[in-house]
Amino acid sequence: MFDRIVTITSCPYSRAQLIKGRLEAEGIECFLTNINLVQPDIATGVKIKINEKDTDVAFRIIEEMKGQFGEKKLPALHQLKSIRRILVPVDLSETSINACNYALGIAFKLKAEIKLLYAYFNPVVSADPYLESNTFSMHLESVIANIEKEARKQMQELKRSLQKQMQMENLGNIKIGIALERGTSDQVILNYIEDYKPGVVVMGTKGRGRSITNYIGSVTRKIMENTEIPVLAIPERSTYWGINYVNRVMYATNFDEHDFSSLRKLMTLIRPFNMKIHCVHIYSGESDPFDQAKMESLKEHFKSEYQDYDISCNMLMHIDIIQGFEDYIEKNDIDVIALTTHKRGIIDRFFNPSITKRMLFHSHIPLLVFHS
Repeated sequence: MFDRIVTITSCPYSRAQLIKGRLEAEGIECFLTNINLVQPDIATGVKIKINEKDTDVAFRIIEEMKGQFGEKKLPALHQLKSIRRILVPVDLSETSINACNYALGIAFKLKAEIKLLYAYFNPVVSADPYLESNTFSMHLESVIANIEKEARKQMQELKRSLQKQMQMENLGNIKIGIALERGTSDQVILNYIEDYKPGVVVMGTKGRGRSITNYIGSVTRKIMENTEIPVLAIPERSTYWGINYVNRVMYATNFDEHDFSSLRKLMTLIRPFNMKIHCVHIYSGESDPFDQAKMESLKEHFKSEYQDYDISCNMLMHIDIIQGFEDYIEKNDIDVIALTTHKRGIIDRFFNPSITKRMLFHSHIPLLVFHS
């Protein structure tokens, strides 16, 4: 299931972050270990680990970086900055404002900036055949201008509200920017992701009715399906009590080949949170010896590569896989569900209404999705 992992170098934390950013910019997946989770900035023996197959290229890049200064460091710096960018699409509803609250807490932990993005539709106005074309065009532009003006005013009010919340929660001075773009929500968000290159997208999502296809909302699902950036979906009923109350994450695994990459991204994202990680596989029927071997391999991988994390691996049988996950979430007070999009894996079970007509999981638990 996993490639062989090797330590490519050991260096101070700040240097390790730069090297990690450069390697990832070159398409080499890597992660850091031996980090002081309490005071990461003073860690001096941080290890950078990569797949063994990437060793030769990684060594060459590191050697090149030894003599780089100024502009030559920009690719690594840009990659590092992307991890510290959070994109929050909003529609000014209570649901999206709740997502902003989560984003503030995450930004505080990651020392990240936040970009609030609002997409407004072009109004659909039928042309009156009795109006001159230029009169119609002027009227349309006036309508659009008024929509943008009102939206910008509301976005500024939201920004001020979040800044007040920062002061109340002693979150420091998190940088918050706003952006307004004309177009459909999904296309505006996807285009902005390409330009802004955030480390994570945080979205509020509304569930309409009991159908699972509406669990995360159509726009959120489109974003999950069409971007490689991790997406954190905050359900409508989710209550934010403060980032320090988000302590347990469950990664639902189906032993897919992409799990390794997703788990590395998960570790990088939650490193400052000191969270307990539950890696869970639910199966129905008889236990598969190959799956048991994969779980044991996963345990050994965590033990050797992520000694600083609190991780438990569990493989459980339940006649109803979805109900099995629900029971585990309830019993272990899971705060965030994480999984990888699979064409024929876990996420399809969640999104396919032919499998179940009921709401999956608990509608108040945020869902963090990595793209395969």
